[in-house]
Amino acid sequence: MKKICIVLMIIAFVSFVSSGCGKKKIKPSQDSLMTQEALRITNIIKTAYEKKDHDALRDNLSPELGDVILKGLFFEKAELSFTPRMVRLRDSLIMVNLNWHGNWSLKGKTFRDRGSGILVFQARPMKLIQIDRDNPFTAPIFMD
Repeated sequence: MKKICIVLMIIAFVSFVSSGCGKKKIKPSQDSLMTQEALRITNIIKTAYEKKDHDALRDNLSPELGDVILKGLFFEKAELSFTPRMVRLRDSLIMVNLNWHGNWSLKGKTFRDRGSGILVFQARPMKLIQIDRDNPFTAPIFMD
């Protein structure tokens, strides 16, 4: 019985050591790298919007979308929260489906909104070119 236990322990040890040693690192696929980059740019745009950083927004948005978003930076403070749900790759486009909620402040009043949007990026250079469904970068209408 002792011999069987010793043999089983040796087999388990050899299996454990051989499964973890000598393997090459797995390189992430191109799709994985593009997905990570789209999520990184999404966070850069979110932070730039909250800080009203015109240069960072222009760097990461298409000119047309940048003009629209920059015109809406009339709030005093904005806080956005994103929850990515899915990233789809099609041809040279990356689509980030996300849920979001935001708070915008102006003249001592806070306005809240939430939605579900699709951020559409072009692959090279990685820029946000379109927002489908609910746009997280549009502040709710402020009423006096």
